[in-house]
Amino acid sequence: MTVRVVDLETTGLDPAQHAIVEIAAVDVLRDGSIANSREALVCPPHPVPHAASAVHHLLDEDLAGQPPLREVIGDFAGADVYVAHQAAFERSFLAEHLGEVTWVCTYKCALRVYPTLESHGNQFLRYHLGHASPFGLDRHTLVPHRALSDAIVTAAIFVDLTKAAKWSDLVKWSAEPALHTMLTFGKHRGQRYGAVPEDYLSWIIAKSDLDESTKFSAAHWLGQRSAAA
Repeated sequence: MTVRVVDLETTGLDPAQHAIVEIAAVDVLRDGSIANSREALVCPPHPVPHAASAVHHLLDEDLAGQPPLREVIGDFAGADVYVAHQAAFERSFLAEHLGEVTWVCTYKCALRVYPTLESHGNQFLRYHLGHASPFGLDRHTLVPHRALSDAIVTAAIFVDLTKAAKWSDLVKWSAEPALHTMLTFGKHRGQRYGAVPEDYLSWIIAKSDLDESTKFSAAHWLGQRSAAA
């Protein structure tokens, strides 16, 4: 089974309107090491917005003359499992190119394995888990928000997750909405779901227009209370 960690930089968040400008991947081997690192700049069909450049620092001049995605995507296809942090993003841009494959989301899995952390961002987890220099690489060679650097960091996080949880759980959690432990909105902002009044959780589930992950989290923690009663 080939497990491939992938990361993208793009011109924006919506695959219907935006395009990939950089793609990178590393394969995770059975012994927890990485191999077959690859990266490619991609010339998008439209200019890079300033807001996107502010994230990854790629400009139109960097991408001029680079190949279109169709010429490089074959180098990244063919794995059985794809891993990404906030994998829904990568999947939204790559699904049509990779076909039916299994996806593992290190963000969703980290929420389950490390539920009490103050953040589950890629770089926070990197340092929290002791991966300032993942796989022995010089940390000064890694640039956050560049595709290969982020793929390497995600691979280190993924290896830790495979040691802390069953593979079947990682796949299951990745297919479900994100399970949060703390509210980030409203009058109970900053409180754990387990400490929020039950009627507020019921309102989130049945009457609010909040996102799927928030409703899922409210239902989960409300169910935990019922099971413990």
